Amino acid sequence: MTKQKLTKRVVESAPVPETGEGRIWDSEIAGFCLRIYPGTETRQGHAAKPVRRMFAIKYRVRGIQRWLTLGEHGDGPDKLTADRARKEAASVVVDARRGIDPGEARRRIEGLTVKGLVELYLEKGPDDKPTKRDSSWAMDRTNLERHVVPLLGKMALDTVTRDHITGMIRSITAGKTAKDVKTKFRGRSIVKGGAGIADRTHSTLRATFNWAIDKGHFAGPNPCAKVERKLRPAVERFLSEAQAQDLIAALDALEADATISERQGAVYRLLLLTGARRNEIAGLRWTEVDFDRRRLVLPPSRTKAGGRTGDRRISLNDMAFGILQRLYKTRGRSHFVFPATKGDNGYATSESKIWRDKVLPKAKLEGVRIHDLRHSFASFALADGASLPMIGKALGHANSRATRPACPP
Repeated sequence: MTKQKLTKRVVESAPVPETGEGRIWDSEIAGFCLRIYPGTETRQGHAAKPVRRMFAIKYRVRGIQRWLTLGEHGDGPDKLTADRARKEAASVVVDARRGIDPGEARRRIEGLTVKGLVELYLEKGPDDKPTKRDSSWAMDRTNLERHVVPLLGKMALDTVTRDHITGMIRSITAGKTAKDVKTKFRGRSIVKGGAGIADRTHSTLRATFNWAIDKGHFAGPNPCAKVERKLRPAVERFLSEAQAQDLIAALDALEADATISERQGAVYRLLLLTGARRNEIAGLRWTEVDFDRRRLVLPPSRTKAGGRTGDRRISLNDMAFGILQRLYKTRGRSHFVFPATKGDNGYATSESKIWRDKVLPKAKLEGVRIHDLRHSFASFALADGASLPMIGKALGHANSRATRPACPP
């Protein structure tokens, strides 16, 4: 029986048997071996089969001897180097000593489809990522169920390659997964495609595969890793002081003729005056308004970086404070500052439609997004002499490097 340490040189120079199978056993890990299978010559109508060098390990678990094929030798994404095969073999030995059969785990992995992984991730993932916001999980669900599952759902995990991921990105960008979905009685969910959606879906699927690898549901490598994508230029817009005045004037006019209510207009005013994110203001609760200290106090679950920074405190200037004081005087039974027009439990979610259909045409600010109000707050603060760290704190950034793109050069 041939025994020597299985290195790249040993594996690549191993003699190829004329027929059958050749084996070289590793001298350091018991049961770890290289199995060599001869290739075949080209025959009419049949392509030649190359020589195959497969890493495998023989182990005993709970008194029963098992074989497990680790993978084929090579440097490609679906192949194993000698060093990586050695690490996997050592892991098998450890699991077997603990009474765990890695072969059973591998068989479960091989039977898991992309759709099955999506369902598992959405069910179990929140327990492993407790600081991730509910809104982020809702976005993940949309990306995975509306875009990934229709394109890749039936595929087994171990058959998904980078080419499949690239094809998925191309299809989403081209709008092939876009549709108008009926969600409930008189309810609709308009699923859009495009480069932005494709980029976010790719990031979500990459995180899903990383979670699967970490939890042992997938052996790897992550097919989403190192996928080349076209870089999209960052779209950022900052209102000038004159444009900000035009926006305020447009809101005044819309409120005066009852096109929008004072409460609806207050959402955009507060976004411009606080630098808060849209959902932080739209979903604001009265319990989060500290009138004594003239600030908003948002719990970690309501902020993007809450898991790392804790409660987010947003100072209120005189105008923002005055807006909230007026709204408080006319509050109803809802604990939301901007309650939904129907029902008592939710908050209004029509700010995007009102912005697009009523505010922008009136203010003549074509192409300006609601998120640009946050950028403009940072721009005005910088012009008034605030430092980048101070602006970053006001914006709720966990990392100071994230503040620079939010301010004009």
